[in-house]
Amino acid sequence: MSIFRILTSSIGKKVLMAITGLLLSFFMVFHLFGNLFLFVSEQAFNSYVEKLNYFKPLVRVAEFFLLLFVFSHAYTGISLWWSNRKAKQKSGSYSKTNTSQAARTASITGSFVFIFLITHWATFWYKFNFEHPESYYQVVLGNEVGFGNPFFSVFYIVAIALLGYHLKHGFLSAGQTLGIKGTKYEKIYVGVSSLFWLWIPLGFISIPLWFGFIKQVVSP
Repeated sequence: MSIFRILTSSIGKKVLMAITGLLLSFFMVFHLFGNLFLFVSEQAFNSYVEKLNYFKPLVRVAEFFLLLFVFSHAYTGISLWWSNRKAKQKSGSYSKTNTSQAARTASITGSFVFIFLITHWATFWYKFNFEHPESYYQVVLGNEVGFGNPFFSVFYIVAIALLGYHLKHGFLSAGQTLGIKGTKYEKIYVGVSSLFWLWIPLGFISIPLWFGFIKQVVSP
């Protein structure tokens, strides 16, 4: 059996979706690490971004694979959802008793997160790479498409909250697909997964929450 046939089979799609989802989750750790420099100072954050520019070729390669993972994950998710939908229509079964709310809404939360990613690339990423601002810090906290805009901050907070909800189901599903569920490693896996679907999203949410709202109140 060819690799293509394996990847396009139902099991292959589930494995691909699990692996790309986990890889994207690990990227969030690195991304959050850089974003937290915003809390240090404007100079610290600008310096961090400038240092990334020294490794531009490597960053471009990483961005290519990141984009590949995002679209692979989205495609397999839509494909599996559509296959399940057709199977239910054919059998006439629409039972919800065996699926969680997070699982039933995974396609909706995933779609919203995808829209958020497009917005993120069209704003911060585009400005960082093509407009060459004097201060990257000011771009992130700007009043137009930055956290100085309360509407943008709310959109960002809602999107990250939905991402966390999406990941909660995603990690459990990935664990089942990869054969971790039911093994002695299941408890460790579930415990580690909370880092990705709860604590890291809270880390991202803390940025617009602080700079978009709290700081405006506590600052003189």
